[in-house]
Amino acid sequence: MPVDLKAIFNVDDATVAEANDILRPYDKLVPIIIEGNQVMLPENNSLWRGMQFWGLMTGEISIDFSLFCIAGTCKNCKSRIKRPGEEGRLSMLACQTMATEGLEIVRLPMGFTYRKKSY
Repeated sequence: MPVDLKAIFNVDDATVAEANDILRPYDKLVPIIIEGNQVMLPENNSLWRGMQFWGLMTGEISIDFSLFCIAGTCKNCKSRIKRPGEEGRLSMLACQTMATEGLEIVRLPMGFTYRKKSY
């Protein structure tokens, strides 16, 4: 059963279509932490695409697209990431790292801005 983005995020059909245009197929949203805030990103997608998705759905993340290649060659999306069950933090590319439950982005790269909205 597909995820009902309209119901979860209270968005219109155009926003759902835009999100589905940028994402690989997914069956569920997985919780991760971004700079201390829990978000839900589509599984089977990179953190980069997941954060783009979260920005579309909630407006909490903005991205300066001019800074990134989204292919791993520019290395500008290098983020400080903590994997579940591990103590250390790694520098990893958001465009090459898959969204998995329990992952924590400790520090976003320049060009990504997270602003928690009050609901």
